[in-house]
Amino acid sequence: MKLLLIAFALLFVLACSTVGFTKSVDVRKIDNIVFKEIDTTALVGDMYIPDIAGPKPAVIVVHGGGWTNRSGKMEGISKKLAQDGFVVFNITYRLAPESRYPSQVEDVSDAISWLYQHADEYEIDPLNISGWGYSAGAHLILMAGLDRDKSPQLRSIVAGGTPADLTRWPNSPLVLKLIGEPLANAEETWIEASPVNHVVKNSPPVFLYHGQLDSLVEPEQMALMAEALKKQNVPVETYTVNLLGHILTYAIANGAERSGIEFVKAHEASE
Repeated sequence: MKLLLIAFALLFVLACSTVGFTKSVDVRKIDNIVFKEIDTTALVGDMYIPDIAGPKPAVIVVHGGGWTNRSGKMEGISKKLAQDGFVVFNITYRLAPESRYPSQVEDVSDAISWLYQHADEYEIDPLNISGWGYSAGAHLILMAGLDRDKSPQLRSIVAGGTPADLTRWPNSPLVLKLIGEPLANAEETWIEASPVNHVVKNSPPVFLYHGQLDSLVEPEQMALMAEALKKQNVPVETYTVNLLGHILTYAIANGAERSGIEFVKAHEASE
């Protein structure tokens, strides 16, 4: 009976997965725009531009994949954001273990800077550039965007399935590939590489969402991140996606995505 109830719940989620998302505008996509070159490597992003006149808000989108691959390409949320009137820059970054932390954070930070520098070219309102990431991408957009004194400023951040405190996984092969040394030998780096330790009083507002049944990045991580934000009086909202784990939350958690989009809109700067 329990499995049957879960199956019905999943069918309901799938049936409602497009609620709130309407293709209201045409979107032009420009693939593989180079925003950074390192030796012989070019880092690129795909730009989604809605057919709306005048300066538009923008979102820089960062993919997941355990810092080692691009298994979560973020194409779905990129299209939804663009259809909702945002210019979207869906970026790549250097991957572990070939590139170690903080290379990935530097790449995301540089992509944010590049977007600000090219705001006029893509009709972007520079006062309203936000960030969105899932899983490893959530970790990276928070690392690059939380400390406004050190990084390009983001208006708000949406982070799903966030690895917030890396020290909670001392035996994680993925974190080891990212950092390059085990926790016992590099505790300071593991601590420094955790978003919970980068919240400051003027960090941008953050929307966190997480799958209730996430066994890869436990829901406790969302609570830890929210607590760190609240301690600094940074506006934060949380959204638990019922009955879904890490991968399905990425794939079909459109209720959370809809709420994330509304959160970004609510924190836009007024002219």
